[in-house]
Amino acid sequence: MILGVHPLLQSLAPELVLVVGAALVMLIGLSKRRKVADSAFSIALSTMAIAAYAAYRLQQSPPPGDATLLGDSLVSFTRLCVLGVGFLILLVLRHVPEQEERGEFFGLTLCAFAGIVMVAAANDLVLLFLSLELVSVPTYILIGLSRRDIRAQEATGKYFFLGAFAAALTLYGFSFLYGAAGTTQLFGAAGSPHSIAGTIRVDLDSPLVVIGLLLSIGGLAFKIAAVPMHFYIADVYQGAASPVTGLLGFVPKLAGFIALIRLLSVSGWDYPDALFWLLWVMAALTMIVGNTLALWQQNVKRMLAYSSVAHTGYMLVGITAGPALANAGRSPLRDGPTAALFYMVIYGVMNLGAFAVLSFFRKSGPDGEDSVETLDELAGAARRHRWASLALAICVLGLMGFPLTGGFFGKFYLLTSALSVSTGNFRQNAMVVLVVIAVLNSAIAAAYYLRIVASCYLRKPAE
Repeated sequence: MILGVHPLLQSLAPELVLVVGAALVMLIGLSKRRKVADSAFSIALSTMAIAAYAAYRLQQSPPPGDATLLGDSLVSFTRLCVLGVGFLILLVLRHVPEQEERGEFFGLTLCAFAGIVMVAAANDLVLLFLSLELVSVPTYILIGLSRRDIRAQEATGKYFFLGAFAAALTLYGFSFLYGAAGTTQLFGAAGSPHSIAGTIRVDLDSPLVVIGLLLSIGGLAFKIAAVPMHFYIADVYQGAASPVTGLLGFVPKLAGFIALIRLLSVSGWDYPDALFWLLWVMAALTMIVGNTLALWQQNVKRMLAYSSVAHTGYMLVGITAGPALANAGRSPLRDGPTAALFYMVIYGVMNLGAFAVLSFFRKSGPDGEDSVETLDELAGAARRHRWASLALAICVLGLMGFPLTGGFFGKFYLLTSALSVSTGNFRQNAMVVLVVIAVLNSAIAAAYYLRIVASCYLRKPAE
């Protein structure tokens, strides 16, 4: 009855299920009975299944529109991604938390999943910021809960303080957008100028608008690990447990890209040249810096950390290209944001699989067993674990963009969308140069990805 009376609650049914399930999982985790505490994981999986059913029912009978929330295809896509990849993330995280922390661990994971969908659905700057923090704060804690190693505590501190700085930068940018429009609503009703989108499209070159978008993008660069806000990522990835590192490669990055797409879409993707060149330079430098630093690494987790920076650069190519604005001939191959989101899903699954296999490989250490991290520790793994090594090779080749893998098709969509840009001759030429940079970086990335496969199959096992 309540859902029928309040369309707002009906629109948020899957997210409400996730939040209520998170609270229930946390309460169950307080139990001192081992069997009850162990059920936290099963309840978390059941919560994901119920949320998926609620999302399906919501898709079949959409509720009336609400000014605070959006209900477009991006929201539906985000729900599908979160509930699909999130289910895999929970399976990979099953063995990570200790007995007394299982409730908090899985409850915070569900809260982060709910936050991603709220980022996509938010039609208000305040709600958008709070949703981003609902994604970020649980990830800060999950890093610290994942290991007793001092590196995990160091990674938690770095990630928290730098995340707080990025949040302040994003909020400062939002304040400029509010000052320019006089409202926090992103999109208004059709033909209504009383919204940020309506204001920006009338006065796109306003200094308040440009500064607001630049600062907001700078803050979101931390979420997606783009240059120059990438410097934390190697230490954080190395400090966290391998399965949690796989989560970090998907959850904050997806939320950051969705927020970036929302902010750029308020201008109708017809943003000023200064913003175009900012995105262009960020994409180029992120690819170059990520792949260059990854080449120097012997630690596989740090290598994949810098690899994630490079993949952010690839996805920024699609964001810089923008969508196919002309209705004639519109296709996924010409839509940059669609290609970037497709690539995000492919990258998230392959990255999660690679870290899951690293977590499966174990080594003996002074504090007991721990996951394998370096190329030397990975040497000869195929002789001991054939199927796990094959899974790692498939994931790594997918990240590399090897032909006929998901990563190959993802990069193909991204590059074709960039080559389809026709809004001005100089932008078209600039995108061609960016595509050339992306292709060269993909070739460079093959060098360190193949080192991982070679360590498993060609090197002798370490003593």
